[in-house]
Amino acid sequence: MSDALWEMDPEVTALLVRSIAATGADVTALAANAVAPAGSPWAPVDMNAVLSGAAKPPAATLLQRTDGNGLLYPRHIHMFYGESESGKSWVALVAAAEELKAGRAVLFLDFESDALTIGGRLMALGVPAEAIAAHLTYVRPDGSPEAHSEAYKALLSRPYRLAVLDGMTDAYMMLGLDPNSNTDVAQFIRTLPRRIADSTGAAVVMIDHVVKSGDGRGRFPIGSQHKLSALDGAAYVVEPATAAPIGLGKRGIAVLRVAKDRPAQVRKHAGAYRGSDRTQEAGRVVLDSTGEGTTYEVLPPESLDAETGEVKAFRPSVLMGRISDYLNDYPGASATQIAASVKGAEKKIRETLTQMVQEGTVRAEARSGRGGGHIHFNAEPVTVDGPGIFAHDSGEG
Repeated sequence: MSDALWEMDPEVTALLVRSIAATGADVTALAANAVAPAGSPWAPVDMNAVLSGAAKPPAATLLQRTDGNGLLYPRHIHMFYGESESGKSWVALVAAAEELKAGRAVLFLDFESDALTIGGRLMALGVPAEAIAAHLTYVRPDGSPEAHSEAYKALLSRPYRLAVLDGMTDAYMMLGLDPNSNTDVAQFIRTLPRRIADSTGAAVVMIDHVVKSGDGRGRFPIGSQHKLSALDGAAYVVEPATAAPIGLGKRGIAVLRVAKDRPAQVRKHAGAYRGSDRTQEAGRVVLDSTGEGTTYEVLPPESLDAETGEVKAFRPSVLMGRISDYLNDYPGASATQIAASVKGAEKKIRETLTQMVQEGTVRAEARSGRGGGHIHFNAEPVTVDGPGIFAHDSGEG
């Protein structure tokens, strides 16, 4: 049957089917072999490229670290979320600055700031004014896309390398949607980020806040967990690593921890796994404007070996320091004595003691006499600031 049948008036289609049946043809068989027209979202997907190995996963080519590994995928939807002043908007502006300076188009949908602030920050990041004028499309939306369909279609009619949506709470309110509703979240994703990514090819970044209470703090954005489920790119928790927040006239560090990575090309270059929220450090954005001008870098995780790129062994520095201090005062202690006396969870203390023995910072000697076991001594005193220990590690995991 012709593809045109898919678009025919139902009465015309019925008349045509009756006419075909009158010829004695097997209408049921013909209908079973009918296919959706080319380009239809319900048309079968050609699996040959997948089966032959020709299809490759997407590459993260935007917001590249100094080692060349990127954090954002073109034509995919991402999210930066964290607490106020965590630096999430600055991280998105660093990504935008890199694209604008390279002469590539950026779309910025701003639901909570203003053009003066965004333009000023981009120039502070070293983007020339002429590059902003030529390559940045800045929009301060007010009203649904349906109410301004021509303007919205015009935005979607050109390609962008990056699209930033800043201020998700206000964006949902503007569209009359509830961020706590899975249905509304799905509608929002289809209306804005999904259409932008599909129509323009942009890597879309939504900027959101974390929940303010409960066990999900730090891992999930405000509202429905469906926000994460709907992403086909990567989601990053943005955490400050310095006392001072990122900002002009200051030096700050924002740590990006990957909480979701659908294409799975970021996690393989990320740092050690943190079990408390199931994230890995994927990069560190350092922004320094304490001198003349503003400089920034996107660095690999601190837990990656600079030469090999491999993940270093996790070092629970606080517990190591406590065990070392205890053995300074009580050399020859057993594992049971250490676990009972050092502050922290017993299982973690025993695991840390084993790691210290394996690394050689603690010496274990077989105990003679009845009962056997081992006694322990400091071979190399450990402090929180000692060599190879990371200041951001948790003591009790």
